[in-house]
Amino acid sequence: MTAPETPPAATPPKRRVLVPVLAVVLPVALLFGVLEGAARIREVWVPPLMVDLGQGFDPSSRLFVPDPADPSMMMTNPEKTVSFQKQRFARSKPPRTLRVFALGGSSVNYLDYEFPLLAERLQKALADRYDRAEIINCGGLSYGSHRLVLVAGEIINYTPDLVMVYSGHNEFEELQQLRLSGVEVSAAQRALSRSALYRLLRDFRARRAIAALEEARAQRDLAVSLPDASKTWDYRFTPEEVAGRMQGYRENLAAILRLCRDHGVPAVIGTVPSNLVKPSLPGPDGRRYEAEVLPLLAAGDFAAAAGKGRAILREASPRHQSSDLENGILRELAAEHGVPLADVEAAVIAAEPHGVPGETLFNDHCHLNPAGNALLVRVYEKEILRALGAGG
Repeated sequence: MTAPETPPAATPPKRRVLVPVLAVVLPVALLFGVLEGAARIREVWVPPLMVDLGQGFDPSSRLFVPDPADPSMMMTNPEKTVSFQKQRFARSKPPRTLRVFALGGSSVNYLDYEFPLLAERLQKALADRYDRAEIINCGGLSYGSHRLVLVAGEIINYTPDLVMVYSGHNEFEELQQLRLSGVEVSAAQRALSRSALYRLLRDFRARRAIAALEEARAQRDLAVSLPDASKTWDYRFTPEEVAGRMQGYRENLAAILRLCRDHGVPAVIGTVPSNLVKPSLPGPDGRRYEAEVLPLLAAGDFAAAAGKGRAILREASPRHQSSDLENGILRELAAEHGVPLADVEAAVIAAEPHGVPGETLFNDHCHLNPAGNALLVRVYEKEILRALGAGG
């Protein structure tokens, strides 16, 4: 009797699945490895763009991080150098050092020339207490009160002797930034950004977008002289939404002042003047300004022009500069919280030839020129010394 043939060994089910999977996965992994390696080599010559993931709206994001070269020193987070000046200071404040943090938007960011001069004058005025003074610039481009609260919560841990706040131009522009920030996916973006290949693709898209914006801006600048609409956007707020934004502004600044009070740190806030000669007013607000204010300026009726310009700016939506609403809130908060008020707006009005902000002291709709910045810092200097018990 013939013995039965031995049936061929059956391929284990797992192996039948694993072989085709590996046949696909391994080439893909190899291809990714090659591309990742090539992207990393490319970054030796073409460094990736600095990207502020979450744009500062992420509460876990830090403005300052330990310096890798010296952990006893703090430095501006490399991600934040997109929006902030590079700063460096000792984590533990040295004895007899006056440390001032300056919070605000681009108007504070652009004071980096003035701050060392101010620090020198403050140290001399307070030489009996301090051997040196440092002013740490925390002015973020397009930063408004929504994000400054988060910055304040961080810097209060670095033993400040005083916090100065100058903020009012970005309350509506910051809402645009929030809409574009992608806070809900910032954690995933941070994880993906560890890949050089992802950074390459991300930067390619970013550079194309930047080029398109620059081209559009150039075309717009050629076509439009007044008002400058280069930083405006289309959404118009209802009166209720404007009121809500102003309430948020009040609450955010009040939170910063309470934080300083609770930690025994003096604070100085300041009014924020706007250019009323050449404001940035889009759409119907810009047309209204041209029709109602420009003729008054041309006729030399400066008081009427200033009054009309302030009224239009106060009602404008959106606006990218401080109005009487923001400055009214600043004055009220100074009185309510008993903090010194650096009345920069009043000083600018007094210094302009005809009392209209924008005649000589502004570079654009909201940023002061060097003479205006020097005036701003002098006004703050007086109130800082008063807050520190050295004012007249």
